Amino acid sequence: MKRITTLLASILMVANCVLFAQTTFKNPILTGMNPDPSICRVGDDFYLVTSTFEYFPGLPIYHSKDLVNWKLIGHALTTPKSNPLKGANASYGGQYAPTLRYHDGTFYVIGTNYGGEGSQGISYVSAKDPAGPWSDPIWIGEWYVDPSLEFIDDTVYYLSPDNAGSFLLGTIDIKTGKFIEPLRKVASGLGGSAPEGPHFYKVNDYYYIMSAEGGTGYEHREVIQRSKSPWGPYEPSPINPVLSNMSVPQHPFHAIGHADFVQLKDGSWWAVCLGIRPQNGKFQHLGRETFLAPITWNANGWPKVGTDGIVREEFPRPNLPVHAWEKDPVRDDFDGNTLNLYWNFLRNPYAKDWSLTEKPGYLRLKGSELNFSQNDSPAFIGRRQTAFDITASAKVNFTPVADNEEAGLVVRADDKNHYDLFITRYDGKKVVMLRKYLQDKVAEVNYKEIPDGDIVLRITATTSEYKFWVQKEGKETQLIGTATTKDVSNEKVGGFTGVFIGMYASGNGKVNTNPADFDWFELKGER
Repeated sequence: MKRITTLLASILMVANCVLFAQTTFKNPILTGMNPDPSICRVGDDFYLVTSTFEYFPGLPIYHSKDLVNWKLIGHALTTPKSNPLKGANASYGGQYAPTLRYHDGTFYVIGTNYGGEGSQGISYVSAKDPAGPWSDPIWIGEWYVDPSLEFIDDTVYYLSPDNAGSFLLGTIDIKTGKFIEPLRKVASGLGGSAPEGPHFYKVNDYYYIMSAEGGTGYEHREVIQRSKSPWGPYEPSPINPVLSNMSVPQHPFHAIGHADFVQLKDGSWWAVCLGIRPQNGKFQHLGRETFLAPITWNANGWPKVGTDGIVREEFPRPNLPVHAWEKDPVRDDFDGNTLNLYWNFLRNPYAKDWSLTEKPGYLRLKGSELNFSQNDSPAFIGRRQTAFDITASAKVNFTPVADNEEAGLVVRADDKNHYDLFITRYDGKKVVMLRKYLQDKVAEVNYKEIPDGDIVLRITATTSEYKFWVQKEGKETQLIGTATTKDVSNEKVGGFTGVFIGMYASGNGKVNTNPADFDWFELKGER
C-alpha cells in the first residue's frame, strides 16, 4: 500500500508540474539579439519584428498563437534594394528599430536604415503574407530614428522622434509615402535622456504616445502621455514609468524598455519590450532580447506593465491555448537549395561567395579578398547565439595553400572584436588556429598542426568563457584555447548588437585558391 501511495504521489507531482508549466511562462520569450520588438495581432495570430542593424536579411518576422512560443517565418527586408547595408558601421549602422502594423489585409513594416550605401533613411515595406514576399521600399525622405505607423479611423499617422528631444506627428498617404498633414511637434520627452522608440495608440477617447527614455542602458524605461486630440496638448502619466527595472539593481533583467502594446480578444493587454541579462557583473554578450509582460490599466486610464512596472522572470500565461512550434533540428546538414531562415549574412552578401548547389549536401564558402576588417561582406554565414551554455560545431573540408587563406568558425561581436577558430597554413604546415581579435588588433594566437581531410571545429560556451576545440573524426578532441565572454560583451565592444556564431572563409586580400566545404553545422544549447 505504501508503494502505491508513493507512486500516486509521484504521478500527482508530475501532473502538477506539467500544469504549472502550462500556467506560467519564463522570460525572455525571444533569446539572442532581438531588440526593439514591435507587435500586432490579426485575429488569433500574433506577429512580431525586431532590429537587425548590419545583418542581412533584415527585420525578422516571428509568428505566435499564444504570445509565448514564437516561430521565425521570414524577413521584411530581403534585397539590397530594401536593405542597403554596404558600408554600414558594425553594431551601430544598418537597420534600426522597426514598427509592425496590420491594416485592411496588409502588413506594414517601417524603420530607419543608417549608413548603408544607397539608404535614404526611413522607409516602409508591405505584404499580404507576413512570411513574404514583401514589397520594394517606399522611402519617406526623413532620417529620424525609430519611426512608427498607426492606422486610426481611416487615417494613417506617422510618429517619430525629432532627434532633439521631442516627437513629430503627421499623416501620410500609405500608397505613396507622401505627407498629407505635414510633420509637426506635438509632444516632448518626459525628462529622461534620448527620448525615442515612440508608438501611437488610441484607447477609448484618448490618444497615447508611449516612448523610451534613458538610452538603452541601465536607466532605460518606458513612459507614456495622452491627449484627447492627436495633435495635443499631451499630459504625462502620473504613474510613469510604465515599465523599468532600474529600481531593482539585483534583478537578473536590466535595460528594460522600448516597448509595444497589443490587445487580446479577451480585452487584456500585453507588452513586449527589450532587455538584457548581464553576467559576471554588468557584462552582457547575447545582446538585447525580447520580453513579455501583462499590462494593468488603472481607473483613470493609465497603464502599468508587469509587477508595478517591473518585468519579472515569470508571469502567468496569457489566456490563450498553448501553441508550441516544432523545434529546429540541432544540426543543419545543408541538404536543401535554400538556407534555413535563422542564417544571416554580414551586410549585403555576394552571390559568388557561397553555394548550396555546387557540392550538394554541403555549404560551400569561397573566401574572397575580404575579411572582417572592412565595412563590407566577407564570405560569412552566421546565426544568433541564443543561450549562454551552448555547443557550436561544424565539419569542414578545406585545403589552404598559403598563409593568407583561412576558413572556419567565428564568434563575432563586431568587425573589431571576434574570436576566430580556423584552418590555415602556418610555417609550411596545415594548422587549426585560434585568433583573438579584440579592440581592432590581434590579442593572442594559438595553433595546432592537423592532418588533411575532414575536420570538426567546435566551440563550447558558458556564461563566462568560450572554449575552442578541434577533432579529426575518430580521434580525440583537442583543446586549442579559451576566451572570455566579457571581452565580446556590449560593455566592452559598444554598439547595439549581440554575439553571432557562424562559418566563414577569407583570403585576406586575395581570393582563396580552394573553397571551404561545410558538411554540417550543429548548435546545441538551452536558454
